[in-house]
Amino acid sequence: MAIFKPETTSAGTGTPKSSYLGAIEVGPVGFKDRSGDFPGQDWAEIFLEIELSVKGSEYTNKMSLLGRLDKDGEGKIVGGSVLKRMYNIFEMIGFKGGLTIDKKWEDDSGNEITNIAEHLNNNFKTTNQEFIAYAYKKKPKKPGDKVYTEMWPKLWLNTEGGRMQCDKDIKWLKENGYLKEASQDDFAPKGQTNLADNALANL
Repeated sequence: MAIFKPETTSAGTGTPKSSYLGAIEVGPVGFKDRSGDFPGQDWAEIFLEIELSVKGSEYTNKMSLLGRLDKDGEGKIVGGSVLKRMYNIFEMIGFKGGLTIDKKWEDDSGNEITNIAEHLNNNFKTTNQEFIAYAYKKKPKKPGDKVYTEMWPKLWLNTEGGRMQCDKDIKWLKENGYLKEASQDDFAPKGQTNLADNALANL
């Protein structure tokens, strides 16, 4: 059965400069399918966790690619924003397969893939950092909640052009409210509104 891919549109912002935040050089070193961890939850119909090596760091970081699929009355896939993010990453790493409208994984020759994580781990891990990813401190849903570092689920080529496109895309995402970064106030303890500059520097 043919692989289903949605139509793509282009998006389009200066990345903050910090050692392991902003546009950083990465490479995939592991893939995990976590969709089965949340049975019955449509927000995790697609949930691929990608472990990334980070240039200059002994630690890896994780990018979560997750979301629900849009389906018709017969349960066939007709779209879903998660697919656009997924195929961007697949295109970057060189995987030409994907999902059929019946939510079955296939390679580009039409062969069924029974374990997508195993397939990706066996064929698309790298030993260098040939991609750019965007790491940021995500704004918490409620004031005073813990601030976490996240990786926006997209990869760019680690080239001058790729970095420029990353800046452009991130700028667009911020301006349109899709990517919300934590402000200084978000790091303040409950009951306080701000954190002194010298204290913030010690985080």
